[in-house]
Amino acid sequence: MEISRDVSGTLMFKGSLVVSEIESIHMKVEPLLDETIHETVLDLSGVDDIDISGLQLLYAIKKSAENEGTFRIKAISTRVKECILLSGFDIILKEVA
Repeated sequence: MEISRDVSGTLMFKGSLVVSEIESIHMKVEPLLDETIHETVLDLSGVDDIDISGLQLLYAIKKSAENEGTFRIKAISTRVKECILLSGFDIILKEVA
């Protein structure tokens, strides 16, 4: 999983958000979230696979971001959108219609 920040401050995710990667992803994303002030924006258009642990990580990022400001998903891949809708996480994340 690659995680980077673009010029607007959006966190760009590329790769798989799955259980075997979660610890590594968490270690990469935590310092980036610490630098985010007031608004956390995620771009998930480069995510090609996600499982329940990935969905839980997204929810944890959302909850943490909302303590400091706002949270938004800017873009989402078809695969991730499908998994979010099938799992019911669309209600929790309130980002996918």
